[in-house]
Amino acid sequence: MNNIVNSMSFLSDAEIILEESRFSLERGHWHRVVKKSQEATELAIKGLFKYLGLDYPKSHILGKVIKKELAKHRIFNKEELNKIAFISDSLAFDREPSFYGSFNGISASSLFDQEDAEEALKNSEWVIGKIKSVLK
Repeated sequence: MNNIVNSMSFLSDAEIILEESRFSLERGHWHRVVKKSQEATELAIKGLFKYLGLDYPKSHILGKVIKKELAKHRIFNKEELNKIAFISDSLAFDREPSFYGSFNGISASSLFDQEDAEEALKNSEWVIGKIKSVLK
């Protein structure tokens, strides 16, 4: 029972963060959209792991674990599973630059554009939608 309650709490938080991402998109804060989309995606995935009673790494890079552990449960087809893993890792790769900018001094707000932001949000919404279909 705790797994279900905890996983639904993670999903609820992920949806709130996704709203923050949409808010940032409306205001042209592209790097914040990327950051919030990553955060929401990671939280939803970890909520799914909780739901299934699985441990998840205390890391932002989840692709390998997603492919290995979620494949055992057969809740997504192989294409969906690969897409979830790819989106999760792609967003995680952009996480640090969306916070801090680049190592050579380019600000976070200069690294990302509207297209980056829209893609991050669209991908996050897709992953969270897939997870919601399992949890609800």
